[in-house]
Amino acid sequence: MKKILCTVFASALFISQGFADYNKEGIPDSTEVRKKLIDSWLTAPVADLQKKNPELYEDGIGTVFQVRAEEGYDSVFIIVSPRGYQNVTFVREDGEQVMQVAAYERGAPGSWVLTRNKSTGKPENIQWYFNKDASVYVQFKPVGSKTYADLIVMGMYAARSVAVGVPFNRLYTASFADIKRWTEKSLPWGNVSVVTGQYRDVLTMIQIIREKIPSIDYASDLCYNEDGKLYSIFKNKPFTLTNEEDGTEYEPEDNGRLSLSGAGFIKWIIDGIVEPVSGKGTVIGEMVQPTVDFSSTGKNGVISQEASITFALDWVRNLAAKAVSVRTGRTFTFENGGVDVNIKVFSSDVVNGKVTNNTSYIPDTGYEFKNLKALLYVLAVREPAWFYIAAVKQHSSVKYDEFVFADTAVFFPYFDDSGKFGCAVFMNGKEITMEDYLSLYNNAYIHLERVKSTEYFYPR
Repeated sequence: MKKILCTVFASALFISQGFADYNKEGIPDSTEVRKKLIDSWLTAPVADLQKKNPELYEDGIGTVFQVRAEEGYDSVFIIVSPRGYQNVTFVREDGEQVMQVAAYERGAPGSWVLTRNKSTGKPENIQWYFNKDASVYVQFKPVGSKTYADLIVMGMYAARSVAVGVPFNRLYTASFADIKRWTEKSLPWGNVSVVTGQYRDVLTMIQIIREKIPSIDYASDLCYNEDGKLYSIFKNKPFTLTNEEDGTEYEPEDNGRLSLSGAGFIKWIIDGIVEPVSGKGTVIGEMVQPTVDFSSTGKNGVISQEASITFALDWVRNLAAKAVSVRTGRTFTFENGGVDVNIKVFSSDVVNGKVTNNTSYIPDTGYEFKNLKALLYVLAVREPAWFYIAAVKQHSSVKYDEFVFADTAVFFPYFDDSGKFGCAVFMNGKEITMEDYLSLYNNAYIHLERVKSTEYFYPR
């Protein structure tokens, strides 16, 4: 747990100049302030930092920054952070009152953090926060006389140990525009450069699904066929009930509610895109067509002769291919429709503070589950008009050492008007938070299929 070295805010120093660097990204830039901190903070003895109170500095355009030191286990962090505000609730005798209080958050857009070794005082890295999400930042490290950069997205390395041709101490006074210019071609800024206002159709679909969810009941094997009739997927026949008196079968009456399995729920969403254009929903027989070829003598080939081990993958691939076919007026399969998400985005990740190599996309398997949130973040940046239907590859409930594609889900990633990332997650006819969803699986993989969002979304 961090110990704050500077806790008294009585000492405040305001410095103003007539010029501040223009920042086209629209985030506060502390370069003007940092030029005043070289001797007093950035290179001062660590023992001196332990005695310093936070200080406030104002740049030439009126942005106020706080400079403070915080202590870690064997490091000290010098934080230069712009002023922001957060709502705080005060309890009074006449009730509660919500007030805005100035805050200087370490991960706020525009924050700059220098980490120094507590024993030697030597710099270890600089972290530069430029995004509404504090888990997305650029980091610089000195290695000998060279400087290397990492671009980190939610614990994943979008780029790692990329050489930057400037001395490390040049970063003490550099502007964000400087580092963008120095790394323009070497860091994948396009994966993290958020442009707001592009998610109208995604948000429209989210709202419609939320309005429909209260009328959905989960049923483990059911969906609606192309004509809107309730159908058993695995029995491959219309769903019927049995009369207890004479054993005859009959179709259940329409009670205004929907009965859907997890796979049926995904089909229901895609049908809401397909049916308004084609006049019919997707055909179940086409959706269960295999998309993976196994050797007949291999383990998976033998198993698949008795039961489908790729049902969920086949289902979402074929649904996504149908969606793109209807949208374009041409016939596509998953192989030529561009629906598989197979981009290589990350080189490695961080697990318990240690950097590990990342396997990225594995054909017909997908991505490691732990990559999901970071992957959806990058997809939201790169593909702002799309959502993603998914199949999860996990240990079989029958034989643990075998993997099967069984579960499905759908993700609607987006950025709000402030540039903050969000993602609506739906599975089994319900909405679930991303955090709760990620906690459901261990040692699993997830395969994503992209589908274009649309405002012409009319699910049953």
